[in-house]
Amino acid sequence: MKTSGVFAAAVLASLPLAGADLPLADGVSGAPLVWSDWVAKRGPVAVVVWASWAPGAENVIRQHRQLVEASRDAGLELVLLDVQESLEDGRKALAGTEISWIHDRHGALLKHYRVIDVPSILVVEADGKLQQRLPVSPEALRSWRSG
Repeated sequence: MKTSGVFAAAVLASLPLAGADLPLADGVSGAPLVWSDWVAKRGPVAVVVWASWAPGAENVIRQHRQLVEASRDAGLELVLLDVQESLEDGRKALAGTEISWIHDRHGALLKHYRVIDVPSILVVEADGKLQQRLPVSPEALRSWRSG
């Protein structure tokens, strides 16, 4: 039986990340990180999908403290996900900041959640399921309500 590619993609996108232990690393230490374990311990989380090469990257860094506060107000933990650049480039760009970040060299989470706009915010549940996409702003985080 032949299935529609659109249907198959929709089914895959709705599945949690259990078992899809993508090649991620803690940004500060470089230690391997298992996304499904990490998000299960902290979820729901606000994931700022970011890269130093992306337009608007500097604005995200400048407003990071406000994003953290807004996330807390919304009951979310905030983490920055540095995508599609080397660990060293991420470290250089984030040096001197107190930002908690995860490194995703090949954009595995970016691809899994089908992120088009970098930077952007994803609200992800503890089971890895995408709850909502938000613009990168403290106001968007404060207004977020889980469904």
